Order: sequence, then C-alpha cells, then structure tokens
Amino acid sequence: MTTPADALSRLADGYLATQLLYVAVELRLPESLAGPPRRADELAAEVGADPAVLRRVLRGLAAEGVLEELADGRFALTAVGELLDADHPSSMRGAVRARGGLYYTALAGLLPATRTGGTPFELAHGRPFFAHLAAHPEQGAAFQASMVARSRREAAGVVAAYDFSRFATLVDVGGGPGLLLAAVLAANPGLTGTLFDRPEVVAGAELPHVGGDFFAQVPPGADAYLLSRVIHDWDDAEATAILRTCRRAMPDTATLLLVEALLPERAAQDPAAVRMDLHMLALLHGRERTRREYAELLAAAGLRLVRVVATGAGVHVIEACPEP
Repeated sequence: MTTPADALSRLADGYLATQLLYVAVELRLPESLAGPPRRADELAAEVGADPAVLRRVLRGLAAEGVLEELADGRFALTAVGELLDADHPSSMRGAVRARGGLYYTALAGLLPATRTGGTPFELAHGRPFFAHLAAHPEQGAAFQASMVARSRREAAGVVAAYDFSRFATLVDVGGGPGLLLAAVLAANPGLTGTLFDRPEVVAGAELPHVGGDFFAQVPPGADAYLLSRVIHDWDDAEATAILRTCRRAMPDTATLLLVEALLPERAAQDPAAVRMDLHMLALLHGRERTRREYAELLAAAGLRLVRVVATGAGVHVIEACPEP
C-alpha cells in the first residue's frame, strides 16, 4: 500500500529519474543494449564509464522500469527504455537530452521567479533562452532534436484528426522546418502550401517558402493560415500582434488554425498540458491557455473561435474565422 509519505518521497526524488535518463542517452546506453542483455563491466568499457558507478546507474534505471535487471546481473532494455534509442521510430532521445541538460538547469531560477516574477531560465543563466542556445550550439541542437521528434508525433495526430481537404491554399506561419506542412500536403494532394518563417529558417527548405517576420506581414490571400505551437511562445500582447498580422492577410472567407495544447479548467483533468505550461514558465515568456483564453485572444485580433478538434497527440486544432 502506498502511503502519502511514499507518494511525496517519490515526487521529491523526481530529479534522480531525470538525470538517470539523461546519463543513459548521453552515454548511448540504449544503443549498446539494443542487442542481447549485457553486464555493467561490458557496457562500461564500450561507453567509457566507471564500471562500479555505471552498475548503480543501471540499477537505478531498472528501478524506474527503463531497464530489466536479470538474475545473472545482466541488463536489458524494456519497452520504455527502447524509446531512448536514437533509431527507434518514436524515439524520445531528443526530449530527454533537452530536459536533462537544458531545462533541468533552468529550474534553479524557479523559486526566485515565483517570489518576484520573471523567467526562471533567464534568472538562472543571465540571458534569454534562445540567446543562450545561440551561444551554446550543442544545446541548441539537443533542443531542435526534441522539437523535431515532438513535431512528427503531433503532425500525425493533426492530419488524422482534422480535414484539410476543403482548402485550396494554406500558409504555415512560423512553420520551422515544415514537418507539419509536409504531412498535411502529403495527405491532401490537391492542396497548395507555403511555408513562412524567418528567412534564415526557411532558407534551403524543399517546400515552397517565403521568409519574413510574422509581427510585420504574412503572405496574403490564402484559404487557411496554420500556426502550430507558435502562439504559446508569446505573452498575450505579442500573441495578439501575431494574430492581427494574420487577420490582415486573411480574406473574410479564410480560416485560421492554431495547433496548441489546451489547459484544462482543473489541473488533474490533463496533467500533461499543465506540465507543458510549466515548461513555458521555466524557459520563455509564453504560456499555455484554456479554450476560453484562446477565444479571448482571438477576439482581440478580430477573429472568432469556431470549434476545437482534439487530435489524441496532446494538442488540439483551434479553428477560427474572421469576425464579420
């Protein structure tokens, strides 16, 4: 029977799990364990680790269900552990690297931010998140890998849940490398799409693309405008400015689509969305929002929320149209 004290101890030890997973992916333990089970001393020689310390780390991972510790002292990957392998089709290696090596350090600023306001990452590191990534390319690469893996999962969910076939032209605003747009176009051969992001982001993109600043102007005249995980990066004033830019470009018959997590009215209804909001709190000036808050944000930009479509991938498609 789990007591309240047991539950609290488990929560307080969460820092151990984060770092155990981080060590596992940095040492590429899942790749080394992709074959037959192996002993700690065998792995240590291969990955460049101290055998005694590594064995304790492996046992920690086994206690968390990431590995299985066999009776003869060998270790094997579980189905959970397989997701840390870079070659797994649903690999979460990028997410673990970002959380363990980048997000983890930001939480040192959570207490002062809670007391006085501000962004924990900036309080801990002395500079904004993306400026820090620019100065530390290896961490920037880990962050981008995390975003690419998440985008692939979410793109599949969005394409399965939302019917894009009624549109002839679509602009993906702030679409980054274009993973979502490519998935939408592949599923809708009659649709023409344009990827829009900063010039340095879209340079070399294989999809039709336009470079620019979504605070100033986006390509006009399309049937639909898609913004995936864009609005949550910004505070209300900046988010409204982006939406107003889109509204100026939209014909009165066009549709605006936001792909975002939706905060529940009560945290226990969707803990994953609440955790995502805490990521935003820790790293940036943005936030996740409830359906009501999105409706208010859209209204401030001259748009009306029409419906919300769940995707099963942790995000929703929020459909809006211009106010008459």
